[in-house]
Amino acid sequence: MRDTKKLIKYYKGYILVQLHDHIVKSGTIMSICELDNLIKHISELDKSTTEMTIDELNELVVNAFDLGDSVGIHLNYPNNEYKPVYDEEM
Repeated sequence: MRDTKKLIKYYKGYILVQLHDHIVKSGTIMSICELDNLIKHISELDKSTTEMTIDELNELVVNAFDLGDSVGIHLNYPNNEYKPVYDEEM
């Protein structure tokens, strides 16, 4: 449960904010709530983060990283623990 709360805090307090700031600076008009819903839709997790399992939250975070990569911002876990599969294939 504690890890779940930390991941929710990281997702909402860092990932969404960084991604939203980057998207808005590039000229896209979108609220943080709309961005959150978009990432949840991409992840096929249309429910509150508080109702998600740790695996679902990790999937949400990874999909947010992928979305960030596609718009030109490269997000990662605090200790650079995330290594996309395509990096290993190169």
